Amino acid sequence: MTLQTQPDQIVLTRVRGEVERQLHSSAAPEDIHDFLMRHWARLMTDIFMAKGNQDPDWQAGWDTMSALLWSLSPKDGRKETTLMLRALPNLLARLQEGCIAMGLSMSERDQFFERLAMLHAAVAREGLHALKTESAEQNDQVADWAESVVDLGGLPQPQHCEKSSVASCHEDQADLLASMVVGDRMLLRVGSEDRELHLAWVSPMRGMFMFTNDMGLEALTLTRSRLETKLCEGEAKLLQQA
Repeated sequence: MTLQTQPDQIVLTRVRGEVERQLHSSAAPEDIHDFLMRHWARLMTDIFMAKGNQDPDWQAGWDTMSALLWSLSPKDGRKETTLMLRALPNLLARLQEGCIAMGLSMSERDQFFERLAMLHAAVAREGLHALKTESAEQNDQVADWAESVVDLGGLPQPQHCEKSSVASCHEDQADLLASMVVGDRMLLRVGSEDRELHLAWVSPMRGMFMFTNDMGLEALTLTRSRLETKLCEGEAKLLQQA
């Protein structure tokens, strides 16, 4: 039996055809297309070969892909943007499970999730800019929250701190971040408020940290450098370790 006629190759071809069909109308960038065609299609093929198309994992795989594509599509104002932000914790957790099942390396996973954080931030900002009817005050409140939900980059160094002291502070936080585990509780400045959140997910290379409230909402995704900066600036404080 040649490679082209092996059952798994036939299934893979069909799965990729369905993935390509769904991508045709998607606004997701090329690297997300590549991830789904190369990796997610292979995962779906493995699920089919092992469990068939009636297993819950089969449907969950397609649902996850659809949710990912929807999360990256333009959002029409506050309602859709808020819905997307609230769905992120569950979506990221499902994608993480899939990446582990696919056997992606830790560096590949971190790169993928850091890229997603940037894409989701851009979608959130564009959705908020599309607001036409709400007051400026309402827009500012939502914008503050959205900026903190999918956080990017690092804060500028404070004017009163010398570079050496800032570097020293970051070094002091390294051990803390290395020891943090899912379930740890932190007090984090979100917009103009301090909120008690718990660590819901950390990337394998510990480059990204995601916090949520007790209901699994208000997903706050921080890069390692941004979290270090918040700790140094007093905008983050560890309350309890799991």
